[in-house]
Amino acid sequence: MRERPPKAENTCAENLLAMLESALNAVSEGIIITDVDGRIIYYNRALEKMEGLRGSEVVGRHLTEVYRVRPEKSEHMTVVRTGQPVQELPKQYFTGEGREISLVASTHPVYKNGRVIGAFSVCRDVTRLKDLLSESIRLQKHLRTGDGARSFKGNGTRYTFGDVVYASQTMENLLRQAEKVAKADCSVLVYGETGTGKEIFAQGIHNASSRQDQPFVGINCAAIPDTLLESLLFGTVKGAFTGAVDSAGLLEQAGRGTLFLDEINSMSPQLQAKLLRVLQERTFRRVGGQKEIPVNCRIITSTNMDPWECIRRGTLREDLYYRFAVFTIYIPPLRERPGDIEALIYHFLNRYGKIYGQGRVELEPELKEALLGYRWPGNVRELEHIIESCLAMLDPGENLITFNHLPSCVRPKFTDSRRKFDFKSGEGGSSLHRILEDVERQIIRDVLEKHQGNITRAARSLGILRQNLQYRMRRLGIKVDAGSR
Repeated sequence: MRERPPKAENTCAENLLAMLESALNAVSEGIIITDVDGRIIYYNRALEKMEGLRGSEVVGRHLTEVYRVRPEKSEHMTVVRTGQPVQELPKQYFTGEGREISLVASTHPVYKNGRVIGAFSVCRDVTRLKDLLSESIRLQKHLRTGDGARSFKGNGTRYTFGDVVYASQTMENLLRQAEKVAKADCSVLVYGETGTGKEIFAQGIHNASSRQDQPFVGINCAAIPDTLLESLLFGTVKGAFTGAVDSAGLLEQAGRGTLFLDEINSMSPQLQAKLLRVLQERTFRRVGGQKEIPVNCRIITSTNMDPWECIRRGTLREDLYYRFAVFTIYIPPLRERPGDIEALIYHFLNRYGKIYGQGRVELEPELKEALLGYRWPGNVRELEHIIESCLAMLDPGENLITFNHLPSCVRPKFTDSRRKFDFKSGEGGSSLHRILEDVERQIIRDVLEKHQGNITRAARSLGILRQNLQYRMRRLGIKVDAGSR
């Protein structure tokens, strides 16, 4: 029998260790591992970039030597002592070199044979995000009170109902409803697809209400980690967590004005429960605080889909919906109000024509027809982007926008549409069967694009089985990337 080469087991262990180290160095999250005594035994490259330290300088040293933290305040030492993980904890601290760091970290114990032998943390850097949010809040204050207020409305807003561009009766009725809601001074939920103008309506409600002289403070719940969002909403007291300072949250900063929580369905159920209590009691506490602070602001929220669908999916608490949605405003997508498309086209032509120094600009008739017939999955925002891009592509002296001026990424959609539906001239065939096929093909492509090529979600959206959609795609010659299915 052939003998195993000497030290083969050691070689395998060394190879496995090298592979694990390479894998941990490749991830974007920072990872630090300590033994039971709090001595650092691993420190990956991502954490080096976050903290500005070198692994070779910190490995082998005690946590208290590298960070300004007492042993009893160290999450690693607490986890080793209790054996319980600490999830998603916001941390602000200084390295030994004096650099301020803001992280969101989860710390877990490491067990071997039922005994804790160390701890590790997985860290996400939110220093830049925190700085950006702080700067955004500072700018909002400046716009309400400083010189910047002259270019806005003086309260942190840019829009009133007078800024809504429309021609359809649908939007006329919607604006009348929103004006009534503004006077009622109750909580409002605005929902509509991305790009329909939910924040414009939120600001319009604020500016048509009795609170128009007070601050309007808005925040996108989908753009911020949940732990950071909690401290931003409620504020913090000194010592609430490592490096925490006394800080007023958005609920306080809104004062007697309006707080707009965009995409509330992106907020975790746990934070939604805390927000529900705030709405019920009309008071809140800062993170780590004991003092009850009254809520004086009006709260407007938004979702990017039907709130009942959010409730069904578990992304929105039903009891919170009843508190938030005393009034509900639905902004229909652009494809459901085609009468507004032409008004918006000429509005954006006029606005961006001035910005880019263009005189009177016209659209090629065929292009105009294609724009009016397009389904606009990105709604008003997509239309604005395309018009601005076309104006930016015009040469000096040009005053006619054609298909060639469209952004290259969307040009095929409109040129394909021109070939398909030009049945009046006989191009592409004029039989009813051919026309219906072309319409079906366009609808399926639009829905697939909306769902990033995911066939299951697209089929659900169309109200048909996945197998049915796949059959139709094969028949119509529609393909998606294999990785999107």
